[in-house]
Amino acid sequence: MLSFFKYISIGIVFVAMISGPIWAQTSSVDSLKNVFNRSKDINTGIELIRAFSPINPDSAVYYLRQTELQDLSEEQKINLEKARAGFLSLTSKYDSAVKVYTELLILLEDKQGYKSTEAEVLDNIGSLYLTLREPTQAIDFLNRSRKIREENGLKSELPKSYYALGNVHLRLSQRTQAIESYKKALEALNGDKEQQVLKANINYMLGANYSGIKNDSALFYLTKAKTLYDSLGPPQSQVQVGTEIAKVMMYQGNYAQAIPVLEKNLIQIEPFKDWQQYFSAYTNLTKAYEGIGDYKKALAYQKLKYDTVVTFLTKQQTQSVAKITEDYRTDKQLDEAEETAFFATQRAKIYGAVVIALILMLIISYLLFTRAIQKKKLENLRAMIIGEENERKRVAKDLHDGIGVLLTSVKLRLTNFEDKVEDKSGFQNSLLQIDNACTEVRRISHNMVPASLTKLGLAESMLDLFDTVQASTDIKIQEKLEYSEGDFDESSEVLIYRILQELVNNTLKYSKANTIQVEMKKLRGEYQIDYKDNGIGFDKATTKKGLGLKSIASRVDILRGKLSIDSAGGAGVNFRITIPTRHE
Repeated sequence: MLSFFKYISIGIVFVAMISGPIWAQTSSVDSLKNVFNRSKDINTGIELIRAFSPINPDSAVYYLRQTELQDLSEEQKINLEKARAGFLSLTSKYDSAVKVYTELLILLEDKQGYKSTEAEVLDNIGSLYLTLREPTQAIDFLNRSRKIREENGLKSELPKSYYALGNVHLRLSQRTQAIESYKKALEALNGDKEQQVLKANINYMLGANYSGIKNDSALFYLTKAKTLYDSLGPPQSQVQVGTEIAKVMMYQGNYAQAIPVLEKNLIQIEPFKDWQQYFSAYTNLTKAYEGIGDYKKALAYQKLKYDTVVTFLTKQQTQSVAKITEDYRTDKQLDEAEETAFFATQRAKIYGAVVIALILMLIISYLLFTRAIQKKKLENLRAMIIGEENERKRVAKDLHDGIGVLLTSVKLRLTNFEDKVEDKSGFQNSLLQIDNACTEVRRISHNMVPASLTKLGLAESMLDLFDTVQASTDIKIQEKLEYSEGDFDESSEVLIYRILQELVNNTLKYSKANTIQVEMKKLRGEYQIDYKDNGIGFDKATTKKGLGLKSIASRVDILRGKLSIDSAGGAGVNFRITIPTRHE
């Protein structure tokens, strides 16, 4: 259950610490624009950057450039850099945002009047590291922020620190520490209206952590969260907290009390049309009705649950299985309608139902057996390739988290001695060499495991690959990528990226092409990738190994996809790859 909360922690921390101030001025954008156009007021320009960052990045860039041309006071420079980092965060340029915030920390160091700002910047860096899946570094920055607030009497800001720390502890599976941090956050709240959403989130996370362990405590906190969410929204939070309350009630054996909560959830999730939420609701309602002994209702919700699965997840069923399933349902409905009037046929109907059930079991067993055989054939190949990717990740992480962090720390420490160094030019050259070393570490790490693949997803990582190729060669790449993030899991996206990377490498090494065309489009239940170049091509009859074909074919097999190649000497090459969205 807690895996869900681990994934939402980033979003909650990010919204609480960054999004709030950005949205504050959106309602008066037009008046702000008029003021800035007349007077070029710096503070107005900063507010426009914040207002446009989440809704119109191009306008945000325009006002950023206009504002940075002005003569800025120290306070205005600090506010501008905060707005710049916020813009970079909202446009998913997380590394650049961290760099801006880090430089801002150096500027704020030892400035007594800016302790609240310094704590806010540390919060934002911690949130960004959590987004980048580096919780250890996130917790270090968040602790530094908490310490500043405690030492400087910034009590109204402490709940945010403790809440953020609780989310990071939860990501690290440190439940006891997470609960302790959440409770400290509750104690530090002062009752301001602006903190009501944070209060609802804290109660929710506490209740979820206690669920299944201390159910009375879980119900206490979840009920508080529900009261707040019912008045504040959004509907998704109301549904989630309702589900958790119902689960706790069922843990306690209070199935009858859980039923109205779950049935209310069914009404609330209707606008979302999300099959997973329906599946969860039907599953819990089945358990609740079984708990009170109403097996007829339990069976009805069980049927709805499996109907949902059939509708959304088994579209590729064979016509024979679908026909047998439909026949079974029709016969069962007739049995139930005629049972009281035709007792004489009851035995025959039961026998027919049993026979149909056996047929279904045989068909399902055959499908499962066939699937198991196919899975076994790919097991060794999958282990080898996935193991190779894992080793790449390990080495890349060691470089980034070890040498990269060490170099950054050295630079920060050296900066503190700048005023004491007589050879300013030599000192700056040394810092430049450290920057170059950091860049080289990031480049090697990126080559082993592209950062864009884990941060921005498959489509952006492929575009990044193509941009790199075009920047370093004379080859022109025409791409058309249609991909919905989340259609494949992380390991599958890595395999698809490696396939495209190998195809591009083959073109660079052997084809003598000057144009590449890549198209990725989503069809019903699968993706189709067409890769073409205008190079010299090759003879398929004689080329069985080399050119990376074996590596490409192996990865396609693991993805349960299909690979076709059309090429002849002097006529270029055309690869067509189809990959089902569900291949496990």
